Amino acid sequence: MPGLPPIPDVDTFNLGRLLLNMALAVVWTAVAGVCFALALALGLRLLATLLPEMDYLSELKRGNIAVALVVSVVMVSLTAVVVAILLK
Repeated sequence: MPGLPPIPDVDTFNLGRLLLNMALAVVWTAVAGVCFALALALGLRLLATLLPEMDYLSELKRGNIAVALVVSVVMVSLTAVVVAILLK
């Protein structure tokens, strides 16, 4: 297989190549979704392990903006790592 989507086109329209690109794009999206879910779950578990005295879920429910900022920075950082790995 020449690579992941998009497979390079030729000058003429090829329905088989188009359908293959579409199928590979769906598979690649599923792989990325699973990777993001695992990375975020592991990252938030790591955050809870590193800060055992802070229950960040109850703080988020109470509306603590500082905790919300820390959790969002962790999630964005993990997302950037996963994107860098997937696009390599």
